[in-house]
Amino acid sequence: MSNQSTIVINTYRSLAKLVRRLPEKQQTGALKQLRDGYRKHADETSSEKIADLIQEAGKKIAFLRIVTPKDMWTTTNTAAVGEAAATAAAAQETKQSGVTRWVYRSSGEKDADGKPIMRKSSRVVSNFDGKNLDPCNVNRHNSQLK
Repeated sequence: MSNQSTIVINTYRSLAKLVRRLPEKQQTGALKQLRDGYRKHADETSSEKIADLIQEAGKKIAFLRIVTPKDMWTTTNTAAVGEAAATAAAAQETKQSGVTRWVYRSSGEKDADGKPIMRKSSRVVSNFDGKNLDPCNVNRHNSQLK
């Protein structure tokens, strides 16, 4: 088997794995489109055309990696897998979807909504005092403002 055919098979496998992570509504159409696209070009013999198709498949892989949710079972760390499974089970119990933001207050209470509250003190704490900046960065900033 030549090097290009190995690359074609590997890109197909990668795309198929990413398509299987899509929501079920999109999954069937995307799998059909993937299969049809590869079958349409199965008899391609031009190495330049094959290289272009491989590059196009690489772009699709990069896009799908951004768009598709991560698969909780592909993690190599077993503790992370167990934690992900526990999180999924907790989300299933509470019928919760999406991300929950937990905010821990200084009093020790936990707020699940993560909604902002007004501070009672008017003092603002900041790390910036003007002395903790890199002089080169300040000079570059000032020159870019001109």
